[in-house]
Amino acid sequence: MAPFLYFKKNIYSICNEYDVVVSEANLRYLDRNLLILWPFRKFKWVAWGIGVSASYKNKFHKNRGLDRVRAFLFNRAEALIFYSNYPIELYAKLGVSRDKLFVAHNTVDISSGEHDPIEKRKIIFVGTLYKEKNIFSLLHAYKKYVSCSASPLPLSIIGDGEEFFEVERWIIENKLDGLVGLEGAIYDPSGLALHFREAYACISPDQAGLSVLTSMGYGVPFITKRDAFTGGEIFNIEHMKNGVLYGEDDELVSIFNEIEGNRDVFIELGERALKHYRSSRTMDQMCESIERAINFAARKSS
Repeated sequence: MAPFLYFKKNIYSICNEYDVVVSEANLRYLDRNLLILWPFRKFKWVAWGIGVSASYKNKFHKNRGLDRVRAFLFNRAEALIFYSNYPIELYAKLGVSRDKLFVAHNTVDISSGEHDPIEKRKIIFVGTLYKEKNIFSLLHAYKKYVSCSASPLPLSIIGDGEEFFEVERWIIENKLDGLVGLEGAIYDPSGLALHFREAYACISPDQAGLSVLTSMGYGVPFITKRDAFTGGEIFNIEHMKNGVLYGEDDELVSIFNEIEGNRDVFIELGERALKHYRSSRTMDQMCESIERAINFAARKSS
């Protein structure tokens, strides 16, 4: 377990100025967790988080040893908000009332119009370039795909990070710089939107975080491994309905071939992904869930 953390200011005096406090539900935060347990606090507490063990280096709910500790601690809050539906049954079985369990699906805000139709022409990867994302499995699969395709689709890699220059060197050494564009980090929403609108699919082998919702919000199917690192965002993907889930690295080659040979299928997957985003994963819908949890907590008697 990572080191414990605490707020450097007097968090109790700050919280006392409010009726309801919303804080990340994280076992590492000593001061906040002690306040949840403090029997004399006047303010209500809403614990908000993934609900199970997960991080950039630990798979979703792989470590279950602290489940009971989380349930015991966060049950002392007046309400709990989770990123996904996944923890609901777990916490209910551990004795937490369903009435106080809320889901505000983790999402991003995609402005209207940024997913307007445009000619598709490529495949993209979007995210910080670090080891856990397994970018090189994507590159090796792409190289094999290129070797057996008469007219391969280009690949754009959007992001920066510790592996950026190693990726750049690999692309040049394998003579793929004419097909693989290393775009760097793009923070301008309109610039990022253009890349998504040109993409048949967004592929991230071992990471399925908020980029899943970003991709769906632009009407692009997300492709990742079934056991990718996630905070629960992967549960938005229904295999071959609005995205693709695969098992082994070598399956990526056939996925590249599928995209090239069945482009209409992936356009349709993207349309379903956008429908899913618009119907249940917009920022307004997330905020409505948070508001319900706060109102519930505010009404609870001490």
